[in-house]
Amino acid sequence: MSSDIDDRSGLNLVPRPRFARRLKGEVELRSPLTICGPDHPILDRLAEDLAGALGGAVHRCAGEQGCGAGLSFSISPAEPGSYALTIDQEVTVLASDSDGLASAVATLRQLVSGSLFSRSEKHHQVLSLPRLRLVDAPTFAWRGAHLDVARHFFSTNVVCRFMDLLHLHKLNHLHLHLNDDQGWRVEVQGWPKLTEVGAWRSSTSQGRIGELHDNGIAHGGFYTASDIAQLCSYAEGLGITLVPEIDFPGHALSALAAYPEFGNTGERFAVGTQWGISSHVLNMTAEAIEFATSVTSEVAALFPGSPVHIGGDECPTSEWKHHEVAQALMDEHGFREPRALQGLYTTKLARTVAALGRKVLAWDEVLDAEVEPNTIIVAWRHVLLGIRAARAGHDVVMAPMEFTYLDWAQSEDSSEPIAILPPPFATPWQKVYAFEVIPAALEEALHHRILGAQVQLWTEYIPTQDHMDYMAFPRLSAFAEVVWGTQGQQHAFARRLHCHLERLSLLQVKFRPID
Repeated sequence: MSSDIDDRSGLNLVPRPRFARRLKGEVELRSPLTICGPDHPILDRLAEDLAGALGGAVHRCAGEQGCGAGLSFSISPAEPGSYALTIDQEVTVLASDSDGLASAVATLRQLVSGSLFSRSEKHHQVLSLPRLRLVDAPTFAWRGAHLDVARHFFSTNVVCRFMDLLHLHKLNHLHLHLNDDQGWRVEVQGWPKLTEVGAWRSSTSQGRIGELHDNGIAHGGFYTASDIAQLCSYAEGLGITLVPEIDFPGHALSALAAYPEFGNTGERFAVGTQWGISSHVLNMTAEAIEFATSVTSEVAALFPGSPVHIGGDECPTSEWKHHEVAQALMDEHGFREPRALQGLYTTKLARTVAALGRKVLAWDEVLDAEVEPNTIIVAWRHVLLGIRAARAGHDVVMAPMEFTYLDWAQSEDSSEPIAILPPPFATPWQKVYAFEVIPAALEEALHHRILGAQVQLWTEYIPTQDHMDYMAFPRLSAFAEVVWGTQGQQHAFARRLHCHLERLSLLQVKFRPID
């Protein structure tokens, strides 16, 4: 979708809005200040941030536009996610829904001459905004980022900061990968050993896959129910939907370390210390499948109203070839390959989540077996898997690894930090910016099946917040414009990106400098 904004306007907004016209002069915000608008956590959060930035009183008024407040907001149904922003004698916003309201606030945050996210104690006597008229709306409803907290655990503060940055870029979904072979990261009351045992590993791999050695340093951590409630509340105040993922039946070594009876071999397990995919998976007994559904249901309950991702990727089947229950199920269902057995897990988990009134997501491997018709497919292996899913009648979130995996290096240069794949595998921001969310080969009649897209931050080689910043930015900034639907000429975006990175510097984001 094209945009009518002149990139030379000096607004330097990312993502680029559909229409913006800068007027002469500026508007100053100072304390005391009133924010008028509906009772909504997004506006409550904005009021808190403005009070912190101005060091003075910011009042909330539950009225409509025209009440004489410094900032006035109202909601009126229109194109989903749309909003109109006018900055003149006062700041007025007309949004279509909560998503539009969040995007309008994100635009205001970018326009303010000063940081509303600053962690310093410094206050601004005045916050200046350029006078303008802006009308905007996203092309895609699903604008997301995935964060793997299983390989390396990140505190609630780090995750909240990451949500701040997603919101600044008008991304509205955060997919949390909560378990894997190398760690279990969420408290489950009915299954306490998952965190007592599964949340802790004795060591962590160093070096590339195939050349790994352990560092001998223990690593672990998990989110309590209280932590999850904090994350949910914080996300609501930014207009972000959290998407918990519990990945079964593969990537289950940390769960098997806690409950080895659900394995296939009868042995005891330790939480994984090596990167890569463990061959140890959940067995096909009724008890193991019930364990998976019980855990997934409990985790879903911690995230009220959220879509739930049931995993389903990269599940080895070698152990099922030698397990009598798995073989009996193959005979019972007439399966020729053990791969088909995964569909029994997928179906059970999808139906369980759907019965809770939640949307169900799964990685594209579930297409290799039977899958419930309302399952949203996250297509990561290739764009063609997104096309296949759409043609099969599924809604799709596009996440093809060559464009959206931010754990890949940002250039082929040997000076880049170690990444999941060696050169020549690299994804510079320019490649991200060239990504087309709707595949060119997909029939126009099926375009509505593409809900949007998300970037992925797998964290085998991302142990710290600063390293996360480096791998995410500026690529996430480029992606934000792509998934908003207003990408244009790359050189014009590069000009705005230079200025946008100055904003990120104010927020102490340790981004990779652009070449």
